[in-house]
Amino acid sequence: MADADRDILLEKSEGIATITLNRPQRLNALTPAMWREDLPAMWQAAEDDPSVRAIVFTGAGDRAFCSGADVQALSMLAQSDQQNAARDQVLLISARHNRVSKPVITAVNGMCAGGGLMFVADSDIAIAAEHATFFNPAVSIGQLAFVAPATWSRWVPFPALMRMTLMGSRERLDARRALELGIVTEVVPGATLRERAREIALLIASNSPAAVRASKRILWESLEHNLSGAHALAEKIGAQYRGHPDSLEGPRAFMEKRPPRWKD
Repeated sequence: MADADRDILLEKSEGIATITLNRPQRLNALTPAMWREDLPAMWQAAEDDPSVRAIVFTGAGDRAFCSGADVQALSMLAQSDQQNAARDQVLLISARHNRVSKPVITAVNGMCAGGGLMFVADSDIAIAAEHATFFNPAVSIGQLAFVAPATWSRWVPFPALMRMTLMGSRERLDARRALELGIVTEVVPGATLRERAREIALLIASNSPAAVRASKRILWESLEHNLSGAHALAEKIGAQYRGHPDSLEGPRAFMEKRPPRWKD
């Protein structure tokens, strides 16, 4: 199978890994093989490569970012296997579930629905094309809407999140509304979406990789604590980072008016 024919593509350039869902003819819907095998392998490959400093995640084409699970593929599984597939999806689909420490920028290039919402909720920065739409059809097809809404409940306004969840496929948010709610951080023309996502990734990649990873960890893990617990966590991770070569190199490079030479 040629690389271009694979369901998920991984490209690396200038310290940036780009992971692309590559089933535009199926609205980039996820098959069991994609969430059980392909996605974990792609996330791990980007995480393990020392040359990769940031990751861009997107979908092929301009109709859909990801429409969730491929219902046609799921219907071919036995009922017991469907239950296992759903559990595997929760554990293995996103960067966070694969314990990716590097920053992830998600570029939503069209429809984002169902399981596709998880990629957005679990990314570090999400941006969207102007024509992107967001909806969660779970309850409309007798399923639970649980992972993405649970994550978003930490920062998306509760009334809007509850409405989106309970309305199911009858409620679709456009990109501007998603921006207002904090689901994405920026909306750009579709033609420039990938370019902008890569630009953000390159800007992040110019920073200390160790400081970026530690800062990302503090922010995500702090969501699991109250304020005093979050402060204690930050102090703990800060103590682990203290003395890292980059903490000395950064100020030194600034004083010497030269680009920093980061350790890793």
